[in-house]
Amino acid sequence: MQAAAARDRIYVLTLVLTLVAICAFGVFVIRDYQDQGSQKVGLARLGGATTGSGDASLPSTGDTGSAAAQGSTGSSAGSSAGSVGGTSAGASAGTSAGSSGSSAGSSAGSVARAGSGAGAGAPVPAPIAGSGGTSPACVNGHIRIGQIVAITGPLTQQTAANATAAYFKKVNREGGINGCQVDFTYLDDGGLDQQKAAVDARELVQQDNVFAIVGGFTPITSSTTAPYFAKQGVPVVGIEGISLYQYNNPVEYSFACGPPGFGVSILNEANRLGYKRVAVFYVDFDFAQVAFAALKEQADKNGQTIVYSNAENIASATYGTDVVAARNTNPDVVLNLLDANSVVREVNAMASNGWYPNLVGTTSSSDPVVIQQGAAWFNHPGHVVYAARNYWPANANVPEVQEWIQTEGEYFPGFDPNTYAEGSWLAAKIFTEMARKLGSGLTRASLLASLNGMRNYHTGFTPDLTMTPDHGPNKQILYVKWDGTQFNQATPFGPW
Repeated sequence: MQAAAARDRIYVLTLVLTLVAICAFGVFVIRDYQDQGSQKVGLARLGGATTGSGDASLPSTGDTGSAAAQGSTGSSAGSSAGSVGGTSAGASAGTSAGSSGSSAGSSAGSVARAGSGAGAGAPVPAPIAGSGGTSPACVNGHIRIGQIVAITGPLTQQTAANATAAYFKKVNREGGINGCQVDFTYLDDGGLDQQKAAVDARELVQQDNVFAIVGGFTPITSSTTAPYFAKQGVPVVGIEGISLYQYNNPVEYSFACGPPGFGVSILNEANRLGYKRVAVFYVDFDFAQVAFAALKEQADKNGQTIVYSNAENIASATYGTDVVAARNTNPDVVLNLLDANSVVREVNAMASNGWYPNLVGTTSSSDPVVIQQGAAWFNHPGHVVYAARNYWPANANVPEVQEWIQTEGEYFPGFDPNTYAEGSWLAAKIFTEMARKLGSGLTRASLLASLNGMRNYHTGFTPDLTMTPDHGPNKQILYVKWDGTQFNQATPFGPW
């Protein structure tokens, strides 16, 4: 009898322990799964003075996004397929081939599917008339700000979201915007996932009731979000302007170089350096195709000859043969309109084939991931490498730049100070400065009017800006040069 009772107690104890273990494992799995997806942070609730490392202080919403975005998380942490005009934040370049296909596939039914090769002919939406709304921005002592940024998938820019978060933490610590605390939310578009981006946009506007979108890195999915924000009259301040849909849009404003500028600028820089025979590698997204078309037109004006060109897919595995084909045309220089992952594959294929050409590229060619994983190519003597930059380099002795570095580093130690982080910080800065000037009169309509009225506006990150009809006022780029250990500024800002 006692033995039976003992067995029963052991059975019950074992069952209880098993159930506890299952529950704990379930919580772990759910948390791990949630951490792959979109993230929100109410800065007023977190407290402006809180510091933390990485994203530990940013709780997950539980919005896990699409299966395509989930499947690509681990393999694409260093990718920045849209980063023709900027750098990426990750640490695993060259591994996005599988994830890009799955993410691109999830964009069925999208407006343009630019990520799957929509081409240069993708239409730019016509401006939509509207005041943008006259309701006060500050409600019950809070102003809600949103951002859509690529976190998972083959495009990864966590550092851009962190930059916006860091700026608004600083703002809240200083008392907010006209006494109004900022609640900031950012959502993940999965990098290439048009459907996910559409859900994100509706959630921010219809559920979170954001006043404006500030900063962001959505070079592909803006084909979906830009028309929606225009229809809703929601200001989008400081998108990283590498999508056709972000221009000639009544509510979106870029402070980076536009797509044509990428192509014209790198070709003109090559011409300045005396290179007349050029080989061009460009990623097959709409903005890069527009950039390449502008490059070709400028080549005729400059008397330069394009001896080789190739549109590479983000998942391209043919760089081994492509670089050989380019080398056989005997170019003076290689020009890059590529994302960081593609540059890694390109330069490593060049190194494998013993080819070390001169190179002029957009900012992604100077990405820390590219430098690290393409070290053998970069450090080979006898060739020069130049890269464009939309803003002052992170090591520039400029007060505004150093404030960005110090503050984002306070909240996110060890962050990658790339151009997307810098652009997001700049967007938050411009938004905040204009909002403070408008005071209690801050509405969507008054903010749009203020942005349209920018004249010789001092940013500290770019030459002073005057708003242009296309809402892309930054018409100047500078260049940095690889010196064997790092990139240093080589030219002043100059028009493209």
